[in-house]
Amino acid sequence: MEGKETYLYFGDNKDANAAGDACVYPASKFCGIDVASDATTKIRFRGLTNKRNSDDILMTHATGKHKELCEALAILMNSDKNDLVVVYDEDNGIIHPLLTELGVAPTEIEITLDS
Repeated sequence: MEGKETYLYFGDNKDANAAGDACVYPASKFCGIDVASDATTKIRFRGLTNKRNSDDILMTHATGKHKELCEALAILMNSDKNDLVVVYDEDNGIIHPLLTELGVAPTEIEITLDS
C-alpha cells in the first residue's frame, strides 16, 4: 500500500462485540452521503465484504444539520494526519469535537453491513 490513509471509526450502541456493532473504514472507501429525513443522514462506504452494495451508517442528529455533517466528514477524511479518527462512538459517548462544534449533535447510529 502506497502512503498512509485516514481511517474513520463508527461505533453503534451494541458493545462492539459482533459484526456491525462497530466499523473502521479507510477514507478511500467513502461512497457518498444521502439525506434520509430531517434528522437522519445515511453515510455510505464501499462494503468491507467486497460485495456489490455499500455498508451504510444511518446517523440521527440535530434537525437540518446535513450540510454541517457533510462538512465535518470532508474535513475529517481529508486530514493529513493519516490517523484513526473516532467520528462517533455511541457505546462510549465519544463524539468528534468537530461534530459538536458544527452543531451536528449525533444521538444515535445504526450500522448496516453489505451482506
